[in-house]
Amino acid sequence: MSLSTKQSDFLGAVLAGQNVFLTGKAGTGKTFVVKKAIEELRILGKKVVALAPTGIAANNVGGQTIHSMFNLNPFGVTSFENCNFLKGEKRRMLDAIDVLLIDEISMLRPDILDGINWTLLKNGCAPLSTKQVIFIGDLKQLPSPLDDNTRSVLYQTYDGEEFFNAKIYPKLNVTNIELDEVLRQSNPDFIEALNIIREGGKAEYFRKFVGTEPKGVILAPHNATVQKYNKLGIDAVNGDLFEYHAEITGNLKADDFNLETVVRVKNGCKIMYLVNSKNNDLVNGTIGTFVSHAGCQYIRVGEVDHALNEVEFTKKEYVLNDAKDALELKVIGTIKQYPIKLAYALSIHKSQGLTFSEVTVDLTRPCFQRGQMYVALSRVTTPEGLRIITN
Repeated sequence: MSLSTKQSDFLGAVLAGQNVFLTGKAGTGKTFVVKKAIEELRILGKKVVALAPTGIAANNVGGQTIHSMFNLNPFGVTSFENCNFLKGEKRRMLDAIDVLLIDEISMLRPDILDGINWTLLKNGCAPLSTKQVIFIGDLKQLPSPLDDNTRSVLYQTYDGEEFFNAKIYPKLNVTNIELDEVLRQSNPDFIEALNIIREGGKAEYFRKFVGTEPKGVILAPHNATVQKYNKLGIDAVNGDLFEYHAEITGNLKADDFNLETVVRVKNGCKIMYLVNSKNNDLVNGTIGTFVSHAGCQYIRVGEVDHALNEVEFTKKEYVLNDAKDALELKVIGTIKQYPIKLAYALSIHKSQGLTFSEVTVDLTRPCFQRGQMYVALSRVTTPEGLRIITN
């Protein structure tokens, strides 16, 4: 796959050692060019760490969460005082980092970015401004969830919730590059309407999708709505109930991998496949039907039954390998589970990063957070697969 002009600009800036904020609307190829940049940097011998604010995003980028990397307090607002002293081995590893790449930047609060710098300083490491930093994401997508108390405390120190309000940010001299060629959708009217929603406007274009017969996976802003649909869906199926319990080692949560601790399914119920398979055509987000026959489990997609097997997922953290003078990922926990979940409905938060051929957006209860509407509407590959439910 060849690079677009803007993707080439990004790769060139990264390889030249610049600090970069790569942004762009959904479907513009951010993930593809970021993976290429990481590969090229490591070929050059750079010690690169890929980080993200959440467990799911960290797994998607093949790295570690920011909080676990820097031992940040997951609760409240980060300050220099509540940053932690680290063990000698961890300090040496942090000091050795050449490049920090942070994905899903819409969820990175300014105090967390400052917390990275404060942790480095508190442990005698070179400050963040001496390292190459690459920010990836779309600020029009979902922000970090904040309760009223945390938001109030945050605004006592910062002018806003976005990462660029951090005290360290002006010292980083960041170059902004925006990818503007949408690769996922090809309908120009649909793309234009999505852009209006992305910028916080209202697009009359989407009215024609309201009230049409629901199809595909239902996306909803509220977990209660999602749970209602999934319960109604599985209760309507008369097949036998099967339960599959995850095998977990180490300190990790199934939710960090978008998995279920206990998978409850019935023969004939609608399920979603949660990983990209190397053995067949299944990808993360594939919708199908659960089939259990003669002690074996399958996901039926169209007329084809694909065998389901438990998959082992690993939680990793970066360590410094002195012999190789390189940073490596060390396994600190595992979870073994069937990579499926009920697919009658999904929260908009959990849908971020996925695409579907058919989507129904349930707006009977309104969106409550910036970016939810845009994320929901941009999950579908073509407008023909979109449906909207309202009151």
